[in-house]
Amino acid sequence: MGNKNLDIWEDVFKNNEWGKYPSVVVIKFIAKNFYKVKDRKDIKILEIGSGTGANLWFCAREGFSVYAIDGSKTAVERMQTRFKEEGLDSNVVSAKIGDYFDKLDAYEDDYFDAIIDYESLYCNSFSKTQEIIKKVFSKLKKDGRMLSVTFGEGTFGIDGEEIDYHAVIPKDGPMAGKGFTRYTTQQDIDILYKLPNNSITNIERQEQHFSNGEAIKEWIIELQKV
Repeated sequence: MGNKNLDIWEDVFKNNEWGKYPSVVVIKFIAKNFYKVKDRKDIKILEIGSGTGANLWFCAREGFSVYAIDGSKTAVERMQTRFKEEGLDSNVVSAKIGDYFDKLDAYEDDYFDAIIDYESLYCNSFSKTQEIIKKVFSKLKKDGRMLSVTFGEGTFGIDGEEIDYHAVIPKDGPMAGKGFTRYTTQQDIDILYKLPNNSITNIERQEQHFSNGEAIKEWIIELQKV
């Protein structure tokens, strides 16, 4: 994520009080892959672009060890305060502030059981996203899982003039005022996500339609390290 986008999101988190509860997509992903594990504290879950920690809050409440990286100091501090107030801070192994492409280097290879991207990678260019995903899979254990939820073509506000491959600065829609936004087509998925050391285990599409005819369209992509 570029420095300009990091600054934009710092302002977003300073001026908005949201992001307290997890996505159903994340709940299903964690339940399917890790609910049967005998000792949940042994499962290490990282979220890149973790925001105020809604998804990790759920993971911590379920007994997993969680790790956060986000570019917004305000978001990370808000997450840490909430976790402490709710007695979940012992489940937070680390919370780092900065660009996760760089911050991932602090962790050993083959370290995490799961890495979550919930609408964060889209803030990066296509080529940088490819490099981030390569690094993500170097940090996952064998059989480790990745969940990525990312905007698809047709989402309200991302049909403007492209400034990079499949990327715009939205003036309307949910991402208006939030800087660089890249959307993903179905054809992009293999190019972005498929590596020699992983397999794509599931692809779904979810859409939220509004009465004005506009919609938010997202890809749900699940992968496994091999």
